[in-house]
Amino acid sequence: MNLMAQSPDGKTVKLVWFFNSVQMDMSGFDIKRKDGLGDWKKLNSAPLMPGISLKKDLIPAGPDGIEIARVKEKLKDLLKNGSVQEYSYPAFMARWKAGDKAIQDIFMLAELDFDVSLMSGFGFVDRTVTQRIDYQYGLFVHGTNVQLAQVSWNYGEIPDLNVVQDITSRVDPGTSRGVHLVWNADMDKVKAGYVTGFNIYKRGIRLNDRPIAVAEGKGRASEFEWLDKTGSATTMDQYSISAQSLFGIEGIIRSYTFHPHEHPAEYKKPIVTNLTSLGYYFKDGMSIEWSFPPEYERFIKGFYVEKDNMPAGYMRTSALLNRATRSYIDRSGSQANYYIRVRVVAIYEDRSVINGVERLFNYFPSPEAPKPHNTVIKAVMDNNRRQMLHISWDPPINGDNTTHHYRLYQYDALNDKFVLQADDLPLRPAMYKLPVPQGNGGSYKFYVVAVNKAGTESMPGDVATWQPTTTDQVSQGR
Repeated sequence: MNLMAQSPDGKTVKLVWFFNSVQMDMSGFDIKRKDGLGDWKKLNSAPLMPGISLKKDLIPAGPDGIEIARVKEKLKDLLKNGSVQEYSYPAFMARWKAGDKAIQDIFMLAELDFDVSLMSGFGFVDRTVTQRIDYQYGLFVHGTNVQLAQVSWNYGEIPDLNVVQDITSRVDPGTSRGVHLVWNADMDKVKAGYVTGFNIYKRGIRLNDRPIAVAEGKGRASEFEWLDKTGSATTMDQYSISAQSLFGIEGIIRSYTFHPHEHPAEYKKPIVTNLTSLGYYFKDGMSIEWSFPPEYERFIKGFYVEKDNMPAGYMRTSALLNRATRSYIDRSGSQANYYIRVRVVAIYEDRSVINGVERLFNYFPSPEAPKPHNTVIKAVMDNNRRQMLHISWDPPINGDNTTHHYRLYQYDALNDKFVLQADDLPLRPAMYKLPVPQGNGGSYKFYVVAVNKAGTESMPGDVATWQPTTTDQVSQGR
């Protein structure tokens, strides 16, 4: 048995109770109040009986005649549209014991609408609080001192129902009708304030007949969505959202202006354009590049990179990346020589999550060979009186199992770039001989790269320069 209390104004106290099991010997309920350290005082003049009937006095609504009349009219409407049916106390209890679905539906409705708790004999309103003290309320079996439940309430205490956060909207591209309102709720406050639903307003007019039920969220915040089918995706409009507690108390109404131009004509997908295994310096990981239309950047918050080490499923490997970003270095581990899937996810400002086009990739990290050092050029004459350039560099150091061979690049002055001069040069001797014509006044520039087994080049070694007028002079550095 649970007895709960809440006040809309710090003076009027609303009470509601729920049973964990059916108790057939009940002859009704009494609500009693203890003021400070005083004795229990019964508040109801007649027993509070389970059941629904237009003939039953709505004593639980308190002495406010206007409120009683309002709840009575509401009961007539609920009976008319079939939301509830009339049940005498014996019929109500018998159906409850039998697990009748109609009775369970009434309890579910009562969890969204405090008025239904009053109508069915499971709610009470105390409008007689006057002193600034602490109060205790007790639920008793009618006419006895058998207490079923108890709850405390402090004078002036009102719930914190300021729970609605981050309102936004989304629309269906290509259609002109319908606006999806999206918002978050602070689930800690939702629980503490007995929040059971939310109300939606457009230009001050409430759109929902009943509060939109709270679903269980994960973590501290949960996301909710509601579709205004009458809304126009092409017209600016004013909305607002509020939380409502189990006791029918409404929280702060948060406003939101819907602007059509803030929504994309369609939701573009990021496309992975390049995947490259990282090399020696990062040991493990890959470089990921993607494309996304720059004119759609204003509609998104940013990107997430996701990877599936099959068959594990997709997992995010990045924080939220800036909307202008188009590349990411992933250093999370993957099993070498296995296929993985990679995709980039676009997070739109309206909270739409658009998965990008995935790409299959055979992940094979190949360690990059260390760059060569100490390139030296010497000019010598061979036995045939030809001038030769002997280009040498340091061979692999002990423990270098990465370098497979070397490549030599020579500067092409005509095209202002280095071009491949020789490939597949052995590890030892780390040298290359190049004949040069005599009398040529131009300079010669070279650099060497190491190549691993996968054919990936290292960083270039230092550029070495030779001038014909100083045949043994070596100039190192770019």
